[in-house]
Amino acid sequence: MSDNPAADAVLNLVKQQHDVLEKMLKNVADAGEAQRKAAMGSLERFLSAHEAAEEAYLEQATKNLDNMQGWVEKLTELDYTSPDFVKQFGDFQKALMNHTQTEISHTIPKALKDMTQAQIDLVQAAFERVNQTAEDVQ
Repeated sequence: MSDNPAADAVLNLVKQQHDVLEKMLKNVADAGEAQRKAAMGSLERFLSAHEAAEEAYLEQATKNLDNMQGWVEKLTELDYTSPDFVKQFGDFQKALMNHTQTEISHTIPKALKDMTQAQIDLVQAAFERVNQTAEDVQ
Protein backbone atom coordinates (compact mmCIF):
# COMPACT_ATOMS: atom_id res chain seq x y z
CA MET A 1 0.00 0.00 0.00
CA SER A 2 0.99 3.62 -0.43
CA ASP A 3 1.30 6.44 2.05
CA ASN A 4 -1.93 7.95 0.68
CA PRO A 5 -5.12 6.46 2.18
CA ALA A 6 -7.26 7.89 -0.64
CA ALA A 7 -5.10 6.23 -3.29
CA ASP A 8 -5.28 2.98 -1.32
CA ALA A 9 -9.07 3.29 -1.21
CA VAL A 10 -9.20 3.65 -5.00
CA LEU A 11 -6.94 0.65 -5.47
CA ASN A 12 -9.09 -1.42 -3.10
CA LEU A 13 -12.22 -0.34 -4.95
CA VAL A 14 -10.73 -1.41 -8.27
CA LYS A 15 -9.60 -4.72 -6.74
CA GLN A 16 -13.17 -5.34 -5.55
CA GLN A 17 -14.46 -4.64 -9.05
CA HIS A 18 -11.91 -7.03 -10.50
CA ASP A 19 -13.22 -9.67 -8.10
CA VAL A 20 -16.74 -9.01 -9.40
CA LEU A 21 -15.45 -9.34 -12.97
CA GLU A 22 -13.84 -12.65 -12.09
CA LYS A 23 -17.15 -13.94 -10.67
CA MET A 24 -18.99 -12.72 -13.76
CA LEU A 25 -16.50 -14.47 -16.02
CA LYS A 26 -17.05 -17.67 -14.04
CA ASN A 27 -20.82 -17.22 -14.32
CA VAL A 28 -20.56 -17.01 -18.11
CA ALA A 29 -18.14 -19.93 -18.29
CA ASP A 30 -20.36 -22.09 -16.06
CA ALA A 31 -23.69 -21.05 -17.57
CA GLY A 32 -25.71 -23.47 -19.61
CA GLU A 33 -26.45 -22.50 -23.17
CA ALA A 34 -29.84 -21.00 -22.21
CA GLN A 35 -28.37 -18.75 -19.49
CA ARG A 36 -25.14 -17.79 -21.22
CA LYS A 37 -26.53 -14.79 -23.13
CA ALA A 38 -27.92 -13.18 -19.95
CA ALA A 39 -24.70 -13.82 -18.03
CA MET A 40 -22.68 -12.34 -20.88
CA GLY A 41 -24.96 -9.29 -20.97
CA SER A 42 -24.36 -8.65 -17.27
CA LEU A 43 -20.61 -8.99 -17.81
CA GLU A 44 -20.69 -6.62 -20.78
CA ARG A 45 -22.61 -3.92 -18.84
CA PHE A 46 -20.32 -4.08 -15.81
CA LEU A 47 -17.15 -4.20 -17.86
CA SER A 48 -18.35 -1.25 -19.94
CA ALA A 49 -19.00 0.86 -16.83
CA HIS A 50 -15.63 -0.13 -15.34
CA GLU A 51 -13.84 0.70 -18.59
CA ALA A 52 -15.58 4.08 -18.77
CA ALA A 53 -14.20 4.99 -15.34
CA GLU A 54 -10.72 3.92 -16.43
CA GLU A 55 -10.96 5.79 -19.71
CA ALA A 56 -12.01 8.98 -17.97
CA TYR A 57 -9.15 9.10 -15.49
CA LEU A 58 -6.42 6.57 -16.10
CA GLU A 59 -4.55 7.22 -19.36
CA GLN A 60 -2.34 4.12 -19.38
CA ALA A 61 -5.24 1.86 -18.44
CA THR A 62 -7.14 3.30 -21.40
CA LYS A 63 -4.36 2.26 -23.74
CA ASN A 64 -4.58 -1.27 -22.36
CA LEU A 65 -8.36 -1.42 -22.83
CA ASP A 66 -8.39 -1.44 -26.61
CA ASN A 67 -7.70 -5.17 -26.70
CA MET A 68 -10.48 -5.92 -24.16
CA GLN A 69 -13.04 -3.94 -26.16
CA GLY A 70 -12.07 -5.86 -29.29
CA TRP A 71 -12.61 -9.13 -27.44
CA VAL A 72 -16.07 -8.11 -26.25
CA GLU A 73 -17.11 -7.03 -29.75
CA LYS A 74 -15.86 -10.33 -31.16
CA LEU A 75 -17.70 -12.36 -28.51
CA THR A 76 -21.00 -10.56 -29.00
CA GLU A 77 -20.94 -11.47 -32.68
CA LEU A 78 -20.73 -15.19 -31.89
CA ASP A 79 -23.56 -17.60 -31.18
CA TYR A 80 -23.49 -17.97 -27.38
CA THR A 81 -24.34 -21.65 -27.71
CA SER A 82 -21.51 -22.48 -30.09
CA PRO A 83 -18.29 -24.29 -29.23
CA ASP A 84 -16.45 -21.38 -30.86
CA PHE A 85 -17.94 -19.01 -28.26
CA VAL A 86 -16.78 -21.29 -25.45
CA LYS A 87 -13.23 -21.36 -26.83
CA GLN A 88 -13.07 -17.63 -27.59
CA PHE A 89 -14.56 -16.81 -24.20
CA GLY A 90 -11.89 -18.90 -22.47
CA ASP A 91 -9.19 -16.91 -24.28
CA PHE A 92 -10.93 -13.64 -23.35
CA GLN A 93 -11.18 -14.75 -19.72
CA LYS A 94 -7.43 -15.32 -19.54
CA ALA A 95 -6.66 -12.01 -21.27
CA LEU A 96 -8.96 -10.06 -18.95
CA MET A 97 -7.46 -11.63 -15.83
CA ASN A 98 -3.96 -10.74 -17.06
CA HIS A 99 -5.18 -7.21 -17.75
CA THR A 100 -6.64 -6.81 -14.26
CA GLN A 101 -3.47 -8.13 -12.61
CA THR A 102 -1.36 -5.62 -14.53
CA GLU A 103 -3.67 -2.79 -13.52
CA ILE A 104 -3.49 -3.63 -9.82
CA SER A 105 0.24 -4.31 -9.69
CA HIS A 106 1.47 -1.51 -11.94
CA THR A 107 -0.82 0.71 -14.01
CA ILE A 108 -3.19 2.10 -11.38
CA PRO A 109 -0.66 2.57 -8.54
CA LYS A 110 1.61 4.45 -10.95
CA ALA A 111 -1.23 6.67 -12.17
CA LEU A 112 -2.45 7.44 -8.64
CA LYS A 113 1.05 8.34 -7.49
CA ASP A 114 1.16 11.17 -10.01
CA MET A 115 -2.30 12.58 -9.16
CA THR A 116 -3.38 15.39 -6.91
CA GLN A 117 -5.81 14.67 -4.08
CA ALA A 118 -8.64 16.26 -6.10
CA GLN A 119 -7.89 13.97 -9.04
CA ILE A 120 -7.83 10.91 -6.79
CA ASP A 121 -11.20 11.94 -5.38
CA LEU A 122 -12.62 12.12 -8.91
CA VAL A 123 -11.26 8.68 -9.74
CA GLN A 124 -12.74 7.25 -6.56
CA ALA A 125 -16.14 8.78 -7.33
CA ALA A 126 -16.05 7.33 -10.86
CA PHE A 127 -15.34 3.82 -9.61
CA GLU A 128 -17.98 4.16 -6.89
CA ARG A 129 -20.53 4.95 -9.63
CA VAL A 130 -19.52 1.69 -11.31
CA ASN A 131 -20.51 -0.18 -8.15
CA GLN A 132 -23.89 1.55 -8.18
CA THR A 133 -24.61 0.16 -11.63
CA ALA A 134 -23.49 -3.37 -10.79
CA GLU A 135 -25.99 -6.18 -10.68
CA ASP A 136 -25.89 -8.68 -7.85
CA VAL A 137 -23.35 -11.35 -8.67
CA GLN A 138 -23.43 -14.72 -6.98
